[in-house]
Order: sequence, then structure tokens, then C-alpha cells
Amino acid sequence: MISFNNLIKTLKHGNAPLFMMIGNGGNNQFRYIKDLRSVLRDVVGQVPHGSSFLYFGDYPNKKNPDIGYAFQLLSELRPDINIYMIQIKEAIAWGIPKFVKNVYWHTDYSTKCKWGGVNNNKPCSNTKKWTLINKYIGISKVFILGGGEITLDEFKLIKQLKIDYIYYKIHRRYLGDGNTKINDKYTQRQKIGITYKKIE
Repeated sequence: MISFNNLIKTLKHGNAPLFMMIGNGGNNQFRYIKDLRSVLRDVVGQVPHGSSFLYFGDYPNKKNPDIGYAFQLLSELRPDINIYMIQIKEAIAWGIPKFVKNVYWHTDYSTKCKWGGVNNNKPCSNTKKWTLINKYIGISKVFILGGGEITLDEFKLIKQLKIDYIYYKIHRRYLGDGNTKINDKYTQRQKIGITYKKIE
């Protein structure tokens, strides 16, 4: 467990590049793990040894492969990467994945904005935290793997803050409800989700 100020000091120490990876949550997930692995191999090819990543606490589960599971695979591909978790204190019972180097729990959220995104034109919860970290340190690049409404909110901030990014059109498992499975009859827009044609 670490405070925000100590997280900043830790990230500054050694001057290692800082990255983020955002994308499909539990209601979308990833359709094919082999495609997710392929994307992650591309990601790690762009990340120097000893780099740091910000991770926002989606718990990894191979049976429900969302961005949390993507971080588990990332850590397996590159054990040298330092992964720092930022998450709301309400989720403390979920535990801390083994790949996390340290965690910053915070109470800076509301019922209107619990997990992140933008509320009243201002970044809130986890999103507010990474924008502050970017202000103090600078985020080298954001890897965007599909995603939902919060991802779109964050993409607008990424563009506004002129942070480098790369977007992957990766197929999701569910139609945004965590229940309706995607099949080959769906359109490309439906297979990818809300970020389709909105992030390039």
C-alpha cells in the first residue's frame, strides 16, 4: 500500500518510462485469448526494459478475460515491467493480484463516478488520478484495447493532453452487457464495440 505522493516519488525514481493500458471491462471482455496475446506481444515490443504501467484494478480471471486478465498476461510476457495499481478503497476486498508491485487505494470518487471517466467535464476517480500523474511525471504512451464509455472519455483526455497512444481493434466477447455473446453474424462495429470508428 502506498500514498499518492509516494507513488509519484516511486515512479520518478530511476526515470523509467510510464505507460497505461486501458480497454474492455467485464461487460465486454475479449473474444479470443489468442488475439489478446497477439496484441500484447505488439505492446511489449514497444516497451523498454524496466518500464512502469498504471493498472486500474480490474481483477484478472481467465474465464472472464477483460483488461485485468490482459495485465496478467502482460506480466507473464514481461516480468521486468513494474505494475502499479490505482483503485477505489471500496474494492479492497477484491484483493491485489500477484503481479502488482504496489497499490494506491483512494476514496476520491462518488456514486456518479465510481470507476473513472468524466463527470461535469472533469476527470473523476481513477481517471483523475492518472491525469494528475501525467501532470507530474508524463505518460509515454497509452495502449487502448477496445473499450467502453469510460475508455471513450479517457481517449478524449489522452488527445487533449497530447499523450501518444495506439488503438487496437480487438473483438469483444459480449455485446456490452456481459451476457449477449458475439458471434460471426454480428457486424464489425458490434464485434469491436463503442470505440469503433471513434478512435483511430
